[in-house]
Amino acid sequence: MEKKYQEIDDVIEKMRTTLEAMRKQDPEFYAKYPMQLGTEAEAEDLRTVFDTWRLPEEYAYFLRNYIPESVGWSTDEYINLDIYGAKELPGGQWGYNYNPVTKEPISDWPEHHLVIASDEGDPYCLDLSRGDTVVYTAMHGTGRWDFEIAYDSLAEFLRSTLLPRGFDGDLDEEVSYNYCKVFITGEGKDKLKTLLFIKKAFSCDIPQARSYLSDVPLLVYKGIEQGAANVEAQLKNIGAEYEKREIDLAEFLA
Repeated sequence: MEKKYQEIDDVIEKMRTTLEAMRKQDPEFYAKYPMQLGTEAEAEDLRTVFDTWRLPEEYAYFLRNYIPESVGWSTDEYINLDIYGAKELPGGQWGYNYNPVTKEPISDWPEHHLVIASDEGDPYCLDLSRGDTVVYTAMHGTGRWDFEIAYDSLAEFLRSTLLPRGFDGDLDEEVSYNYCKVFITGEGKDKLKTLLFIKKAFSCDIPQARSYLSDVPLLVYKGIEQGAANVEAQLKNIGAEYEKREIDLAEFLA
């Protein structure tokens, strides 16, 4: 019986939930350009992968249970991240360790690095000599590969695809990714400080900030709960009147 990796199962389920919410937001678009996550890879694709590489058990489990079909993750961190399933993994190495035109290996590629995803040419890799799922990345087009650790585990890497834009914090294995909106509802005890907060938040001048403040409630944050806590602390500090409201994933994506 195959070992279960609950962290991987949980994050893949969140990915599926996210994709479902996106499809509901724009069904006509996703009818033309479907994106979905399958549940079991084809036996032949898995055989090819496992005959070619000796993979960490957790990543092998991931390949068996994650089949991306035209899925690209776009966040602050990624322009359009493609994560490879078993079928795409061999071709995902082309241009990194193998030149498909000359049909020759590329000599400057680190021998044990396996590309598991790519964001507009920037590879995300496992170092198979380690036996773990630490994820490395490097910028392409610089003349050399200068790899650094991007994420400490495969699960952490996958969770990064679900972080909303504007999130600035550390990933935590226990994060449940609840979403919030924060509104300024009044000028509070120091109108000038509230105006300066709005000026900074919207990159505007003071007259425009006054205009925004005259039309409350004013949405100043939409995103992950951890980010909302930071905004809430700033508003408390300046004495502004505000409201924090929990929202669901569909409202966050809207």
